[in-house]
Amino acid sequence: MQLIHDAEHDRAHALGLDHDHDHSSSTYTPSEEVLERIDKAAKATGVTGPTRRRTLTGMAAALGGTLAGLGFLGPRPATAAAAEVRAAEGTKVSNFAASALAGSRTIRDLSHTFGNDFPVYTPYVLLPNMQQSAHFDVDGFNAMKLDIDEHTGTHMDAPAHFSTDPAAWHSDEIPVNNLVAELCVIRIADRAYNNPEALVTADDLRRHESRYGTIPRGSIVAMDSGWCGRVTRPGAFIIRDSDGNPHFPGFGFDAAELMLQRQVAGAASDTPSLDSGANSHNPGAHRQLLPANKYGIEGANNLHTVPDRGAVAIVGTTKHKGGFGGPTRLIAVY
Repeated sequence: MQLIHDAEHDRAHALGLDHDHDHSSSTYTPSEEVLERIDKAAKATGVTGPTRRRTLTGMAAALGGTLAGLGFLGPRPATAAAAEVRAAEGTKVSNFAASALAGSRTIRDLSHTFGNDFPVYTPYVLLPNMQQSAHFDVDGFNAMKLDIDEHTGTHMDAPAHFSTDPAAWHSDEIPVNNLVAELCVIRIADRAYNNPEALVTADDLRRHESRYGTIPRGSIVAMDSGWCGRVTRPGAFIIRDSDGNPHFPGFGFDAAELMLQRQVAGAASDTPSLDSGANSHNPGAHRQLLPANKYGIEGANNLHTVPDRGAVAIVGTTKHKGGFGGPTRLIAVY
């Protein structure tokens, strides 16, 4: 599938300006039953008479259009979905992502819930300290104070995390169209089960490509090593030997080089780091990918529940100014 087309044609197509395309199937007209239901609920607002009905009709149509775009009201042209998922400044996701989002029915949470007991990659990452700072019975509301490292739980490594180049993106500078991407999952759980130093290699990527086609430009390549289930088992997520050295799987340097050739948006691992524990003192995957403005997602969860190819990843990371990373809610849609 060709994912990159002429930009001006795509822009007109996504906005519905190419009049040779029939968009009538994306129109949603609320039924009388729906109108009556929301009509009753709206009486409490004080809006009365015909104005109320016109207002509610417009609201229902807008809601229906949104639901249709998300695939809950039946199929919708990929171009319409593309227009809805574009960023406010006019950037676009790939045609594949737009099409997949339009027809999706399954949503997976690929992030861990983290707390003070979540295993972080010490000494590089500070231990989390999360405490409730306001209580409803005393303060009239509930709130928590989060004293955490950026690289806690499922999190992003922004390109600037491993670069001093002013052109390297901080987490708040990553273009939003890079945060909605096709997901390519590489399975090495069988190897990792017996070898905590297992690596995703370039040969693994080529085997994936021989089955599914070339890894698409702008995609996210994710390592499923079966490591996510170890988070709740003390000492299992980050295995330490008698000298305190860490052991867990990661991406090989040759795999990182091939991902650069494929011009991916980023890479994801279900372990504490893109690099294996054995390479913690020589993190070559980080050093290749991040300075090239590719981001990393570390500590991903549930990768075993998504297809090898065909899901769209949505990367919801924190947007603090000048960030070098941040806790991330990673979602897969397919």
